[in-house]
Amino acid sequence: FLLKAFIAGNSCAVVAAILNPFDVAKIRLQNQSSSLRYTGMINAIVTIGKEEGLRGLSAGVTASMIREILYSSVRIGGYEPIRKALSTPDSNPADASPIIKLFSALISGGVGAAIVNPFDLIKTRFQSILPGEVSPYRHTFHALAAIYRRDKVSGLYRGWAVTSSRAAVLTSSQLGSYDSIKHNLLMNICGMDDGITLHLVASMCAGLITTTATIPCNML
Repeated sequence: FLLKAFIAGNSCAVVAAILNPFDVAKIRLQNQSSSLRYTGMINAIVTIGKEEGLRGLSAGVTASMIREILYSSVRIGGYEPIRKALSTPDSNPADASPIIKLFSALISGGVGAAIVNPFDLIKTRFQSILPGEVSPYRHTFHALAAIYRRDKVSGLYRGWAVTSSRAAVLTSSQLGSYDSIKHNLLMNICGMDDGITLHLVASMCAGLITTTATIPCNML
């Protein structure tokens, strides 16, 4: 469990750091008013790079990496222990029913997102700061302390229900469906052998399910 959690958390943190410019651009595009500063994703990244340099493109990256280390460790690393705990004793957890797998992923994703909500909040605040605006925070942990002093725990967990709900649906439709399609359908019913083809087919199906299931959450 600990090894999987460590690998999942740190690998996702590296990916989050690499993709941070896209995250900054997304937040800026979502927050801009009727006077359009950015016309699209690529334009936003190029404009931010020209006006603010690497500092602008890496805004909120520390909070983003901490978030991913904790979130992905719980979301991915916690899935199998929860699945095992909910499965029948002395049975193979991999052969558990799809309901147990989907519910296990729902729990691990929802709990993981709820835990890291303060860092998600701080990441967004750093990324929302426009050129010429003065940041009220010096760094991630200063922001954490400042928000807690002003609004206590409720301030750090503002919006956690929506964030946690989306993460729960995403993880359930991603990990839960992948595990169910791979073992319960393709291996046990269709008789496919373990290998690249099996993983590819299961991943494609899980990706389609995840994208479809999270559309309502993305509209919130």
